[in-house]
Amino acid sequence: MKFFPLLLLIGVVGYVMNVLFTTWLPTNYMFDPKTLNEICNSVISKHNTEDNLSTEDLLQDIRDALASHYGDEYINKYVKEEWVFNNAGGAMGQMIILHASVSEYLILFGTAVGTEGHTGVHFADDYFTILHGTQIAALPYATEAEVYTPGMTHHLKKGYAKQYSMPGGSFALELAQGWIPCMLPFGFLDTFSSTLDLYTLYRTVYLTARDMGKNLLQNKKF
Repeated sequence: MKFFPLLLLIGVVGYVMNVLFTTWLPTNYMFDPKTLNEICNSVISKHNTEDNLSTEDLLQDIRDALASHYGDEYINKYVKEEWVFNNAGGAMGQMIILHASVSEYLILFGTAVGTEGHTGVHFADDYFTILHGTQIAALPYATEAEVYTPGMTHHLKKGYAKQYSMPGGSFALELAQGWIPCMLPFGFLDTFSSTLDLYTLYRTVYLTARDMGKNLLQNKKF
């Protein structure tokens, strides 16, 4: 019984967050998953018809197309030095932050060498649009894997978890919409339990906080 007040508090907080998630929080979203998918497919189609365009060219063109649609003030520049490793759920990949606020983040995520792990369970909807390569995913009761190829968007619903893998050379545009600060521990804990890569943790925290602060104070985006 001594833990009842704590459990009650957790329940109340969870209930309030869920109510806000379905009512108030979506009023702050600036990105639409369908629009992002259309932008990605437009750029992918261009790369399928032109020769000598690399994966890096593809990622740069995705960023530029997003900035053209949403405005340069909302989409970060494509700066090679701002790519960081990301270790979460046993998977290791690479990411660069294009936009981050309290209610949304938009990143380019992928792996040059391949990866596999747990998606995590989040208080957010996650939309993962494949740009190059493949993502394979499965729910715990699945006997056959879901396969996502370039142009397809994998929607991981709030509260669900999957096993996933990506072969080397796979990259995607990832949009998360929900309580983004609640997702951060999942992205950071592997540093303390496994990698001890404190420099990457520092850079990730700095870049995320920088973008959240800019969008909150300058762009008035929650």
